[in-house]
Amino acid sequence: MSGMAETIKVGILGMGRAGVGMHVREIAEYPDRFELVAVADHDPSRLENPPGVPAQAKRYASCEELIDDPAVELVSIALRHPEHVPYAIRALEAGKYVNIDKPIAVNYEEAQKLKACADRHPGRLFPRQNRRFEGPFQKALQLISSGVLGRITLVKLHRACGYCRRNDWMTMTEFSGGLLTNWGPHVIDQALQFIGSPVADLWADVRSVISIGDGDDQIKLLLRGENGVVADLEISGTNAKPGREIEILGERGTLVYDPKAGAIEMRFVDPECEFKPLAPHPENPPMEYGNFDEKLTFIEQKVEIPFIPMSEIWKHIYASVREGRPFPIRLEEAMEVVRLCDEAFRRSGFRPATRKNPQ
Repeated sequence: MSGMAETIKVGILGMGRAGVGMHVREIAEYPDRFELVAVADHDPSRLENPPGVPAQAKRYASCEELIDDPAVELVSIALRHPEHVPYAIRALEAGKYVNIDKPIAVNYEEAQKLKACADRHPGRLFPRQNRRFEGPFQKALQLISSGVLGRITLVKLHRACGYCRRNDWMTMTEFSGGLLTNWGPHVIDQALQFIGSPVADLWADVRSVISIGDGDDQIKLLLRGENGVVADLEISGTNAKPGREIEILGERGTLVYDPKAGAIEMRFVDPECEFKPLAPHPENPPMEYGNFDEKLTFIEQKVEIPFIPMSEIWKHIYASVREGRPFPIRLEEAMEVVRLCDEAFRRSGFRPATRKNPQ
């Protein structure tokens, strides 16, 4: 890489928690690949001295001005949810590359409008499904791909955001707030990767329990793939004692990940041990429980989690823009996440405007 001539000039829309705490901080980790040249926010106080923003970066009071800046090559969208698609479309039509935060759209109809625009500007839209690159998820995916667990039958993904009577705009449905649109895209995206086939059926319970806003804060989803794999998902802002985040059951063993343990733990049947062709016994069994014709040998392993920074997605954006490599997250995958969120709301019967939960 030959220095600043090859950096991608970035403009960030939104100087809130995501814009400053994620987008600004993450691109700063790659000064040889990205240069922050402009930021925009409707709140003047957030433009005065935003942490991590270079002094020479331009400050804009409107998103439109930043998008129209010819120095900006890539627009990174960290705005309120309903603003994601309108500004993504405007930036794409202006010839910019676009990094769009999740949710990529507030509903599937809006996602289709985004795709229609992206199809007219191929290779320029990057859905920010950044937790696709989380260390525990990537390692678990690698381990089940090795085959040691056999055919996967059940995946459990539980993500707790603590116990919090949250009261910011992300809890308000007028801004498409709530955990399903906020954290749902991350967990559903991971589930789809584990399932590895189209979703055939979905069951959902979506409700508001302690949130100050009228959005949801407790979610239970069951997804069944066409291949028979079931994903059991929980996302909660009401869990004061969170535990395991990943459990995967296969025909030959189990994988679990608990953040408190700091590693993936596995217990599976020794690959050298083949299942015998056996038949059940109709007569009275011995007093011991289990299989009295076969004794299995198990292997227990603790697997370290690789360190993958939260900024990993930016490496892939750079590789796509400057080196022409395919971006690993397809727009169609992110759209399927939006479709499933829509379906979860519909099937759960959740009515956010009234804060009434299904009985």
